[in-house]
Amino acid sequence: MQVRFKRWGLMLIFATLFAIAFNQYGFALSEVNGTSMQPTLHNGDRLLINKFKFFMKQPSVGEVITFKDPTEKDRYLVKRVVGIPGDRIEIKNGALYRNGLKVDERYINSPIEDGDYGPVSVQPGTVFVMGDNRHRSASRDSRYQSVGLVPFNLIDGKVELILWRPSLAASL
Repeated sequence: MQVRFKRWGLMLIFATLFAIAFNQYGFALSEVNGTSMQPTLHNGDRLLINKFKFFMKQPSVGEVITFKDPTEKDRYLVKRVVGIPGDRIEIKNGALYRNGLKVDERYINSPIEDGDYGPVSVQPGTVFVMGDNRHRSASRDSRYQSVGLVPFNLIDGKVELILWRPSLAASL
Protein backbone atom coordinates (compact mmCIF):
# COMPACT_ATOMS: atom_id res chain seq x y z
CA MET A 1 0.00 0.00 0.00
CA GLN A 2 2.85 2.41 0.85
CA VAL A 3 4.55 1.69 -2.48
CA ARG A 4 1.34 2.64 -4.31
CA PHE A 5 1.16 6.01 -2.47
CA LYS A 6 4.84 6.61 -3.20
CA ARG A 7 4.25 5.98 -6.93
CA TRP A 8 1.20 8.25 -6.98
CA GLY A 9 3.15 10.94 -5.14
CA LEU A 10 6.04 10.74 -7.59
CA MET A 11 3.63 10.84 -10.54
CA LEU A 12 1.89 13.89 -9.07
CA ILE A 13 5.23 15.67 -8.52
CA PHE A 14 6.37 14.80 -12.06
CA ALA A 15 3.08 15.97 -13.59
CA THR A 16 3.24 19.25 -11.65
CA LEU A 17 6.84 19.91 -12.72
CA PHE A 18 5.96 19.04 -16.33
CA ALA A 19 2.97 21.43 -16.29
CA ILE A 20 5.10 24.26 -14.85
CA ALA A 21 7.87 23.69 -17.43
CA PHE A 22 5.34 23.45 -20.27
CA ASN A 23 3.73 26.74 -19.20
CA GLN A 24 7.10 28.50 -18.79
CA TYR A 25 8.81 27.24 -21.95
CA GLY A 26 6.12 25.71 -24.19
CA PHE A 27 2.68 27.19 -24.56
CA ALA A 28 0.66 29.49 -22.34
CA LEU A 29 -2.77 31.06 -22.31
CA SER A 30 -3.20 34.81 -22.15
CA GLU A 31 -6.02 37.33 -22.22
CA VAL A 32 -6.02 40.63 -24.11
CA ASN A 33 -6.59 43.61 -21.84
CA GLY A 34 -7.23 46.76 -23.88
CA THR A 35 -7.81 47.91 -27.43
CA SER A 36 -4.28 48.63 -28.73
CA MET A 37 -4.37 45.67 -31.15
CA GLN A 38 -7.79 46.25 -32.70
CA PRO A 39 -9.00 45.29 -35.25
CA THR A 40 -6.81 42.16 -35.04
CA LEU A 41 -7.29 41.39 -31.34
CA HIS A 42 -10.13 42.55 -29.11
CA ASN A 43 -10.37 43.22 -25.39
CA GLY A 44 -11.03 39.90 -23.64
CA ASP A 45 -9.72 37.64 -26.42
CA ARG A 46 -8.13 34.45 -25.08
CA LEU A 47 -4.84 33.69 -26.83
CA LEU A 48 -2.50 30.72 -27.21
CA ILE A 49 1.10 31.91 -26.83
CA ASN A 50 4.00 29.88 -28.26
CA LYS A 51 6.86 30.52 -25.81
CA PHE A 52 9.21 28.08 -27.53
CA LYS A 53 9.19 29.86 -30.91
CA PHE A 54 11.95 32.37 -30.18
CA PHE A 55 14.43 30.01 -28.49
CA MET A 56 15.77 29.07 -31.91
CA LYS A 57 15.07 32.10 -34.07
CA GLN A 58 14.43 35.81 -33.77
CA PRO A 59 10.99 37.39 -34.38
CA SER A 60 10.00 38.23 -37.95
CA VAL A 61 8.24 41.28 -39.32
CA GLY A 62 4.48 40.84 -39.09
CA GLU A 63 4.45 38.44 -36.13
CA VAL A 64 2.28 39.35 -33.15
CA ILE A 65 4.26 38.88 -29.94
CA THR A 66 3.87 39.23 -26.21
CA PHE A 67 6.66 40.77 -24.14
CA LYS A 68 7.34 41.99 -20.62
CA ASP A 69 6.32 45.60 -20.10
CA PRO A 70 9.61 47.47 -19.49
CA THR A 71 7.95 49.82 -16.96
CA GLU A 72 5.52 47.58 -15.05
CA LYS A 73 6.61 44.39 -13.35
CA ASP A 74 4.42 41.32 -14.00
CA ARG A 75 2.62 43.00 -16.91
CA TYR A 76 2.85 41.87 -20.53
CA LEU A 77 2.09 43.76 -23.73
CA VAL A 78 0.96 42.34 -27.07
CA LYS A 79 2.09 44.11 -30.27
CA ARG A 80 3.03 43.47 -33.89
CA VAL A 81 6.70 43.38 -34.96
CA VAL A 82 7.14 46.03 -37.67
CA GLY A 83 10.94 46.28 -37.59
CA ILE A 84 13.82 43.87 -36.98
CA PRO A 85 17.55 44.55 -36.40
CA GLY A 86 19.00 46.68 -39.18
CA ASP A 87 15.64 48.11 -40.30
CA ARG A 88 15.02 51.84 -40.47
CA ILE A 89 11.50 52.75 -39.30
CA GLU A 90 9.73 55.99 -40.09
CA ILE A 91 6.16 57.28 -40.00
CA LYS A 92 5.19 59.95 -42.53
CA ASN A 93 1.77 61.29 -43.47
CA GLY A 94 -0.07 58.54 -41.55
CA ALA A 95 1.88 55.66 -43.09
CA LEU A 96 4.61 53.30 -41.88
CA TYR A 97 7.87 53.10 -43.84
CA ARG A 98 10.48 50.37 -43.43
CA ASN A 99 13.85 50.98 -45.06
CA GLY A 100 12.35 53.81 -47.13
CA LEU A 101 9.49 51.72 -48.53
CA LYS A 102 5.85 52.24 -47.57
CA VAL A 103 4.51 49.16 -45.75
CA ASP A 104 1.19 47.68 -46.93
CA GLU A 105 -0.54 47.07 -43.59
CA ARG A 106 -3.69 45.11 -44.43
CA TYR A 107 -4.35 44.42 -40.74
CA ILE A 108 -5.12 48.07 -39.80
CA ASN A 109 -8.30 50.05 -40.42
CA SER A 110 -7.05 53.65 -40.15
CA PRO A 111 -3.99 55.70 -40.96
CA ILE A 112 -1.53 56.42 -38.15
CA GLU A 113 -3.00 59.45 -36.38
CA ASP A 114 -0.15 60.23 -33.95
CA GLY A 115 1.88 62.26 -36.45
CA ASP A 116 5.27 61.76 -38.04
CA TYR A 117 7.97 59.76 -36.25
CA GLY A 118 11.59 58.88 -36.83
CA PRO A 119 13.50 57.74 -38.66
CA VAL A 120 14.91 55.30 -36.10
CA SER A 121 17.26 52.38 -36.71
CA VAL A 122 16.40 49.07 -35.06
CA GLN A 123 19.44 48.00 -33.04
CA PRO A 124 20.87 44.45 -32.90
CA GLY A 125 19.01 42.26 -30.39
CA THR A 126 15.83 44.36 -30.51
CA VAL A 127 12.58 44.73 -32.45
CA PHE A 128 10.33 47.70 -33.18
CA VAL A 129 6.70 46.98 -32.29
CA MET A 130 3.41 48.76 -32.87
CA GLY A 131 -0.20 48.10 -31.95
CA ASP A 132 -2.61 47.56 -34.85
CA ASN A 133 -4.92 50.29 -33.51
CA ARG A 134 -3.47 53.35 -35.21
CA HIS A 135 -5.91 55.92 -33.79
CA ARG A 136 -4.36 58.80 -31.80
CA SER A 137 -2.79 57.57 -28.52
CA ALA A 138 -4.40 54.12 -28.86
CA SER A 139 -1.22 52.06 -28.43
CA ARG A 140 1.80 52.38 -26.15
CA ASP A 141 4.49 50.86 -28.34
CA SER A 142 8.07 51.40 -29.60
CA ARG A 143 7.28 54.98 -30.58
CA TYR A 144 7.07 55.86 -26.90
CA GLN A 145 10.03 56.08 -24.53
CA SER A 146 8.27 53.89 -21.94
CA VAL A 147 8.50 50.94 -24.36
CA GLY A 148 11.12 51.82 -26.99
CA LEU A 149 12.94 49.14 -28.91
CA VAL A 150 12.06 45.79 -27.33
CA PRO A 151 15.10 43.64 -26.42
CA PHE A 152 14.86 39.96 -27.36
CA ASN A 153 15.23 38.97 -23.69
CA LEU A 154 11.90 40.68 -22.85
CA ILE A 155 9.99 38.75 -25.53
CA ASP A 156 7.71 36.12 -24.01
CA GLY A 157 6.32 34.42 -27.10
CA LYS A 158 4.38 34.54 -30.36
CA VAL A 159 0.60 34.73 -30.49
CA GLU A 160 -0.40 31.62 -32.40
CA LEU A 161 -4.16 31.52 -32.08
CA ILE A 162 -7.22 33.32 -30.76
CA LEU A 163 -8.85 30.55 -28.73
CA TRP A 164 -11.99 32.45 -27.79
CA ARG A 165 -13.50 35.86 -28.49
CA PRO A 166 -16.14 36.91 -25.92
CA SER A 167 -17.90 39.26 -28.36
CA LEU A 168 -18.65 36.34 -30.68
CA ALA A 169 -19.95 34.16 -27.84
CA ALA A 170 -22.36 36.92 -26.78
CA SER A 171 -24.04 36.92 -30.19
CA LEU A 172 -24.91 33.22 -30.18
